[in-house]
Formats: sequence, C-alpha cells, structure tokens
Amino acid sequence: MTKEECRTILRRIAWNLNNRERKRLRNECPILDDFGRQQSTIGRDDNLFVEELLQQLPNEKERHVIRKIVLEGFTAREVGEDLHMGERGVNQCKNRSLKKLHNYLTTHSV
Repeated sequence: MTKEECRTILRRIAWNLNNRERKRLRNECPILDDFGRQQSTIGRDDNLFVEELLQQLPNEKERHVIRKIVLEGFTAREVGEDLHMGERGVNQCKNRSLKKLHNYLTTHSV
C-alpha cells in the first residue's frame, strides 16, 4: 500500500467520522439532552410530573417513542425496530409529540 492510498483511506475515515458527528448534532435537542443527563437526580415529584405530561399525548405509540428516545436515550433506529417502523417515521412521531407537549406546556402555563 502506498502513502497516497493510506492518505486516501485516512481522509475517508475522517470524513465519515465528521459526517456522523454532524448528523448526530443535527438530530439532538440540547435542552432535552440536559434533561436526560439530570434524570438520575430527578425527584419523585418530577417523575410524576413527567408521567402526567406524557399522558397528554393521545396514543401509546407517541408516549413510547418519547420515553425511549428522550428519557431513556435509545436511537430512532432502535425504537423503530421495536415498533416495526422506519427510522424516519419514528423521528416524525417524536417531533410531532414534542410539538404537542410544547403546546400543552405553553397553553397550560405549567
């Protein structure tokens, strides 16, 4: 293997790593990530509030998606396999559900 071939392989690896990181950052929600990191310190009352908030979602599939992705840290692909859905469908469900929760929180001044 020549130096140029090694450089080409290393460039591709670096590009792939950079591309994965950009995709990961694009799909993250910083506020919810902070919430996930702090979950171990959430008290019982806060857990009850989160469960009560999740009950505002109209169906179990939406609650399941939010629990798994936002609270438990699963990927959309993993949740999709569990629900027999595509990754894109899971992300759409997650985004719709988060909008519903946001609207609920803003209209009810919680």
